Amino acid sequence: MPTAFQKELGTLARRLADLCELVAIAFEEATCSVLESDRTLGGRVREDAAAVAALGAACEDQACALLALHAPREEDVQAVVAAVCSAADLTRMGGLAREVAEPRWRVPVEVRPALGRLGGHAVAAARALRGQLAGEDGAGVADAVAFVEAAEQEVRDGVGGIGWPHGAAAAADVVLFAAACGRFAGTAGSVARRVARFAPVAT
Repeated sequence: MPTAFQKELGTLARRLADLCELVAIAFEEATCSVLESDRTLGGRVREDAAAVAALGAACEDQACALLALHAPREEDVQAVVAAVCSAADLTRMGGLAREVAEPRWRVPVEVRPALGRLGGHAVAAARALRGQLAGEDGAGVADAVAFVEAAEQEVRDGVGGIGWPHGAAAAADVVLFAAACGRFAGTAGSVARRVARFAPVAT
């Protein structure tokens, strides 16, 4: 039978799953705001990022309370530390979504479909991570991260070279957007590798 500590750790894992869903929504809206030049969506992403920061802080506080109210074993302490690090990483992912939504991008129309696919793969990585945090199979995270890596390289190969008609500034923006997607998905992958220390109690 799960101990009180394990039950509370399971509750924390589910809150982190909710946090991950907020992060996924924020990055999805950030991608749309870039591709559609929609400042209204950009404002919504800033609100999403604030909600992510608040829930992330609450998750970290809950994790610290677990250590203060219980006398956990060494492996339980490691699980709590993993949860704290995961909350911090997810909060940074929300901050990255906010940065992407800033209205500064020069994205040529013809590359927007490729960037949309790239952003979609990044969001898929976050949603697969949400499932893993909720106790589901996390295999989809690695697949989504691999898709992002391949799509990011494809975007990089397609800009700035011979025949690129849009200039260096647009090339830089496209590459920076692709890199943001790569960082977002890569962070999701890092969290996924850590989740096994505490998420199974959520099943």
